[in-house]
Amino acid sequence: MVNIGIKKLRHLREKPTLTNANRTPFTNDEWKAIRPKFCGQTAAGGIAFLLWFLACCSYLYGTLFESPNRHDNFKVLAVDYDGGAIGQAMGAAYNQLKGPAFFSLEYHSPQEYPTEEDMYQAVWQGKFWGAISVTEGASNRLATALEGGNAAASYNPANALHYIWNQQYYTAYAQSIVQSGMQQLVGATRNAYLKINGTRATSAVNQDDQAAVQALLNPIASTARNVKVAPFGAVTLLNTVSMAMPILQQFFFLLVLNGAARQHQLYSKMTVRSSLLVRRIAGLLFTLGAALCQTGYFWAFRETWDVNGSQFVLTWMTYWLLMHIHLLILDSISTVAPLAVMPFVVLLWVFLNIASTLSPLELQAGFYHWAISLPSHNAYSVLVTIWTGGADNRLYRALPILFAWWVLANVTTSLTHWRACHLAFKMERSEEAGALAEKTVTRTETALDRVRSSEREAMEQRQIYGPGIPTLM
Repeated sequence: MVNIGIKKLRHLREKPTLTNANRTPFTNDEWKAIRPKFCGQTAAGGIAFLLWFLACCSYLYGTLFESPNRHDNFKVLAVDYDGGAIGQAMGAAYNQLKGPAFFSLEYHSPQEYPTEEDMYQAVWQGKFWGAISVTEGASNRLATALEGGNAAASYNPANALHYIWNQQYYTAYAQSIVQSGMQQLVGATRNAYLKINGTRATSAVNQDDQAAVQALLNPIASTARNVKVAPFGAVTLLNTVSMAMPILQQFFFLLVLNGAARQHQLYSKMTVRSSLLVRRIAGLLFTLGAALCQTGYFWAFRETWDVNGSQFVLTWMTYWLLMHIHLLILDSISTVAPLAVMPFVVLLWVFLNIASTLSPLELQAGFYHWAISLPSHNAYSVLVTIWTGGADNRLYRALPILFAWWVLANVTTSLTHWRACHLAFKMERSEEAGALAEKTVTRTETALDRVRSSEREAMEQRQIYGPGIPTLM
């Protein structure tokens, strides 16, 4: 088998199109003038992309730089309905834990939040990342349980502390900072109680009652209430990779749309209004389908995620708006920017939008907070509100920003389209005049001249229609 392969390779290299007899090596003097140009162009392009990726990735990584030291920017509501030993122990535990790497407890009086339902509403509305309360009568229930009897048998330590959190909102951070911090605080509260009241509680416990002894050993635990459970593994992709896909899809579709428009000379032969409407309709239909597909695979891999048909439609519509914004922005830029710039533009736009949703703004340095104005950040805010049934409602801010982007992008795309139609018509008339002039002049046109003329025309077409790929039909 090896010999057969070697014979085929030798036979292939002997073909006139591949043999060295018809070619010259790169070190030959024939390439003397081209070598420095080729090396310089390759090096310049390579260095440019190296530096651009370095800048984009540095921006992305910068959003999370020293973020563990900003965990205290997560505000958590605390209310002591008990006013006894357990509330005192929780205060002592927080004083031991508080710091840049732990969320901040904001104590409020029972008068401000009369019930735990009021606390839940505060978290549901997005005023706090979470809430924790010392239940009313918790200290008295524990003291009675230590005496034994029915109170000890029915004592449930999980009724001492109740906390609330929202798993759906930036799931990875809600779990690692809020939920984990709550559990850490509960454990520290238990230890603080035993340290402060351990001697007195030990002397008061009914040692002949096993339930009373158990209450002393495990006096404090907690009950959690989750605003919206996000139980599926792919949830971590919702605010990361899923925010890059809308941009990349629109760029690739733009290549197809521009290629078809250039092939059929839409800008020079069709009315400006018609060509603009054709592009708008094509963009609306594609983004509608792309948004449906993205929403579809969210639902296909949702596992036990509790979402309904209405939320499916609202998610679909949100992604439709976001994708159309991205399409219009890339269309506006690609029509006026040099072709060599477009890879840099697309890369930058992807990284900026991912960075705006990758982590909560509370964890990012103040420099990055301008990202609150980016389309993807506001679209994710709308999506969280949809998925949680109205929680963390920032629609008053997110929707106006998204529609402002959409209106602005529509205006700029229309202006750049008129410019492209103007240039396309001028180029066609210039070509017709040049062809007419050539008929009056007798000269010999070589094949090389025809190739150069074709390449020049293709370059001018690309400058007018933007980056595109040839159509398949």
